[in-house]
Parts: sequence; structure tokens; C-alpha cells
Amino acid sequence: MTQFNGPPPEEITLCLVVQNRYGNLANALNSVNRLSARMVVVDAGPGNSAVAHLASEYDADYLQVPADPDESALWNQALERVKSPWALFLQQQEVLHNNDPEILFQQVRQAEASGIAFDLPIIHFGEPSNHHFETRIIRTGAGVSWSHLVYPNLKDSLAVTARKRGLASPAQIMASAAVISLGEPEYEEWELRDALLRIERELDRDAEQVRYWFHLADVAIRLEEWDRAHAAVEEGLSVIYRTPGIALEEPQAVNGLIGLFCQTMLRSEYFPEKTVQSLLTIYRNMPADGRFAVPLGRLLLAVGREAEVAQVQRSAVDYYFNQRRYHLSSAEGLYKPVLFEWELAWQQTGDQLLKSIVEVQTMLKSYNFRLQPILQYIYQNHRKLFFEIQTILQQSLKKLG
Repeated sequence: MTQFNGPPPEEITLCLVVQNRYGNLANALNSVNRLSARMVVVDAGPGNSAVAHLASEYDADYLQVPADPDESALWNQALERVKSPWALFLQQQEVLHNNDPEILFQQVRQAEASGIAFDLPIIHFGEPSNHHFETRIIRTGAGVSWSHLVYPNLKDSLAVTARKRGLASPAQIMASAAVISLGEPEYEEWELRDALLRIERELDRDAEQVRYWFHLADVAIRLEEWDRAHAAVEEGLSVIYRTPGIALEEPQAVNGLIGLFCQTMLRSEYFPEKTVQSLLTIYRNMPADGRFAVPLGRLLLAVGREAEVAQVQRSAVDYYFNQRRYHLSSAEGLYKPVLFEWELAWQQTGDQLLKSIVEVQTMLKSYNFRLQPILQYIYQNHRKLFFEIQTILQQSLKKLG
């Protein structure tokens, strides 16, 4: 792993909680081996010799504990073993890539002056899949522990936590939390089908929860069950229509659901002009992120409205920095919209691509964010575009002398 400008390894303890399976655990441990000098692996369940063996290979503190449906209780047991100033909780399905630590601690450095002490969950332990929790870093300290909040939306969760912490308002919590999502885990088919069953049980109890319709549609698309996905999208959009303020309360679900609606339109190749215009109007009037921006951009391209695509992506990137939600990963909020904008510019002219690169780089500098992580993402996902950008930048530097 490359060096980064963050806390030294002895100041960070990696914490992983393993439940029921140990797939990808070796990759996760290896990806943070140089980042953290100390690791804690909590094995929740009957105990697994493979998990214990992997933990010993990395000199991790192995702790075998009884299974607990409240994952926060397991994570708090890991926190009890942490003696360093920082604890990094990594999902077992995730890995840190080369530049992820720099991104992670860049956010932490910006907030450190506020006295970061604890982080907040977005989705409670009764959610259909715990995979929706995000990687998080926590500043440790006396009396600091991590706990789930069993409430239907982020607004209620923040309010309850504010009362527990004796703070005046949820905004004070949001200003003192450091949460970064890293990576998109891959699921096995049995996990996806199990998730479908649990989501449907939740919807049988409460069909007005838009996030469940989003999760149902998302999982159905992963399984390529398009009719099921289309029906879930329609039901979720009906909930949004009946609940005007839901875009502010659950932006993840709303952005994702409308983005999936754009995907189903693209797949059907049916693009009513009024529907496209309505989607664009909705986008401009809500806190929209990359989950909505990228599929909307592809839809706009399909109907010949290329002039609006780049601006849609740029506004999503601006939202990522100015109104960043804890659920929003770097890939969804930043990398994907920038990649799409540059793909479009590349299809026009080299000069247009260079102009777009300069504009994005100028914006990133204003937020103290480097271009390198985006370039690495493009290298991993679009090699031809990466080499074209490399050539254009080299030519530009030669012209400057």
C-alpha cells in the first residue's frame, strides 16, 4: 500500500466483525496490513478455525464471542480492545484500495478540530441486510461506544442521539462525525435471494418505507429479475409522490430509486418527453447525488439532450462536497459522475476533455481534494480514457514549457 498523509499505523486499530462466513476476510486484512499496526477480529458465532488462522497470520487480536443480532454490541466489544486514538471499522466484504486511506483521513483531518468522538449509523440493525452499513472510522475516548438506533429514518436517529449525548441539536452530531464509505461489496446469489425474502417481509409490515422498495428493486436488478424490479420501482415512486418531504429524510433511497427508474426506461427504450422533463425538474429541485445523476445523464443522451448532461454530473459532484450525506460513497458521489462527464467530453474533442479536466481540478482544489484518486478510479474502470487523459495532460505540460 502506498504512503499517505494520515495518522501513523500505531495510532490506528483495524476492527472487523465476522459473522457466519469468512469469504474475502484475507483480502480485507491484506488491504489494511500497512495502514494499521494492530487489528481486532471479532468472530461472532460458533467459532471458525479459518478465521482464527487468518487472524493469527496478521497478528490480529482474535476474539470469539456468541452471536448477537445487534451488530453494534459486537463492534463495541471490538472497541473495548482498542487502545489507539483511532479505530477503523472495515466491512468484511470490502477492501481498501491504494488511495482510499488518503481520502479517508483527508476527511478526518478536516473535521478533527471539532473533536470527532463517535460515528452515527444510518440504517438500524433490523434492516433487511446489514451489508448496507458503511465503513467508518471512530476517534476513541472515554465513554465512547457505537450503538444502533432503531428508528425509521435518519432524522429521528439524529434527534434521539442528540438527546442521549446532551447536545442541542442533531446538526452538532453531524458536524462531529467522520464516516466514509469505501468499496462496493459483491454478493453471492443466495445472499441476494435471502435479502429479497427479508425485504418483502418488511414491506408486508409497512409498505410506506421507500428505502425497502429501493433495496428490493436494487437486489432484483442484481438478480436480473427486471419485472420484479420495475414493479418495486413503481411502488417506491408512489410512496415518494405521497410523501413530499421524503427526499430530505431519505436521500439515499430517493436518489437510488429514481436512478433505477431511469435505468428501467433505458432498458425499455421508451422515453416520453414529459417524463424526461419531469425527471430533470425533480433533479434540479432536490439534493441529488450520483445515484440519480449518472442514469439521468445516460437517459438525456438517449433523447439527444447532450448539452445538459455534463451540468447534471457537475451538480452531483458539488452536492457531494457541500451537502455530503453519510450514506454517500466516494464512488457514487464523486468518481462515477466525473468519469461520465469526462467520457462525454472525450467523445467531443481533446480540447473539450482538457477543459473539463481543468474545471474539475479547479473545483477539487477549492475543497482541498486531489485529482489522483479520481484518476486511479478511471484507470481501474476505463483504461482507454485514462491513457487519453494522461496523453492530453502531458501535451498540455509541454506547451506550458
